[in-house]
Amino acid sequence: MTDEHLHGAACRPLTRRAAALLGAGAVLALAAGGTRADAPYPNRPIRLIVPFPPGGATDNVARLLAKTLAEDLGQPVVIDNRGGAGAIIGAEAAAKAEPDGYTLIYTTAGVHVVNPAIYPKLPYRPLENWSMVSLLVSVPLALTVTANSRFRTAQELIDYARQNPDKLTYGSAGNGTSLHQSGEMFKHATGTRILHVPYKGAGPAMNDFLGGQVDMMFSYVGSVLPGAKDGRLRLLAIGSPQRLPVVPDVPTVAEVAGKPGYDSDTWTGLAGPAGLPAPIVERLNKAAQRALARNRHYLTANGYVNLGGTPAQMNERIARALKTLTPLLAQLMTST
Repeated sequence: MTDEHLHGAACRPLTRRAAALLGAGAVLALAAGGTRADAPYPNRPIRLIVPFPPGGATDNVARLLAKTLAEDLGQPVVIDNRGGAGAIIGAEAAAKAEPDGYTLIYTTAGVHVVNPAIYPKLPYRPLENWSMVSLLVSVPLALTVTANSRFRTAQELIDYARQNPDKLTYGSAGNGTSLHQSGEMFKHATGTRILHVPYKGAGPAMNDFLGGQVDMMFSYVGSVLPGAKDGRLRLLAIGSPQRLPVVPDVPTVAEVAGKPGYDSDTWTGLAGPAGLPAPIVERLNKAAQRALARNRHYLTANGYVNLGGTPAQMNERIARALKTLTPLLAQLMTST
């Protein structure tokens, strides 16, 4: 058939029957599209941004909870590791995503409290650019040395550091991370000078620590428990306000330094970009509470403390820390 035949056929008026059939098809297509748009949330996979490299304690817990969230929500929850720049890269990607519930962030105190203390020009605002969903877990950190370290107690390390300023080093997952925060708070509480060595993630920092490149680390309790149990590592103190049931013989920094109220624990939470519809926030919050409950035994056994709660409670915790802790961190962490 020639182009002229085709052109002529295209220009002939539609018969009444053909028009009716096309109209019915259009209605069916619109109905199908409407069904997809109106389907209950979620109806496709959810991306969960973890603003740290894979392999660290934060990533491990995020994957654990993501698996349970996926079972509850009936859709895959796909981890997207966006490490680097003290979690800023991942946080920016999450804050600027469409507020449709299909891009979330496994966020931390570092994103909302520590980064505002040390970075004057963040690409996001710590409260205004977010829809908070739920706090997840409190993450205790431990002052840790290797088994062949000269230090058998936290007091021995503190005494040496006071007598030898800048001789000791500690590794962290990077500037602005909770590991950095914990190290600077420890130095402030004990009156010591210890050099900070930042890495691009907790994994690389731990590798160099185990290889003897740095003297100590302030690490998530969950990530160092296996090494403590098999004798490779020695936990000298924890930053929690009280001792942990999982390591009852390890003193708190508050005890060793004589600083009641000392607390360098960090926390994790679930959030999305500002503007998430309230029904989606409610659905995700309920799923988060169930995920925490189902994984309580594992989390407790690995040194984590379940938090949970409402979006309002998460907002309140961040707002309170921005007024009290952030100014202190700004003073400590910009002086290193």
